[in-house]
Amino acid sequence: MNESNLKIEKIQKSSKAALTVTNIVKVFLIVATVILLITGLIMIGMQDFFNLIFAKAVEEGAFTVEEFEWAFEGQMLQHMVSDGQIALALGLYLTEMGVVMICLVVVLHFVGKIFKTFQESYSPFQPKVIKNLRITLILLTLYTLSTSLGIGLIAALASWCVLNIFEYGCELQKQSDETL
Repeated sequence: MNESNLKIEKIQKSSKAALTVTNIVKVFLIVATVILLITGLIMIGMQDFFNLIFAKAVEEGAFTVEEFEWAFEGQMLQHMVSDGQIALALGLYLTEMGVVMICLVVVLHFVGKIFKTFQESYSPFQPKVIKNLRITLILLTLYTLSTSLGIGLIAALASWCVLNIFEYGCELQKQSDETL
């Protein structure tokens, strides 16, 4: 076996391992997403009941609202908490985290498709890889832009460079295949 085939086999083996890890993480995230969404929706739906429990716990000193400050970063959530709507604020926060997890599951789905194509192909430079890589990088860039404009722009630039490198590699692979 020549050196090129050994490298392809190494890529295929590592892609198989990465695909397995991606699928395990994806299943874990799906379970966590379902739990977050159900908990958040229950908290919102039964907010009167939970607000009474939270009010009693705060009254008895079991916990303070400041302990949950990490969940109430937005002004809207802080306003809800100051109005005694702790359950609504927590429910919205949990639901928001569930939606973020859904986005991560979608990204992992396309990352898994990339690894699967790497595993099954004789070369990582395939049109299917570029399609899935483009979708993955766009989704990651949009997510990053939603959290920070500066980092999002850097992520967009880096994504564009990686995509161009893969497109060029795909073109070289096509020329190599035509030559043979």
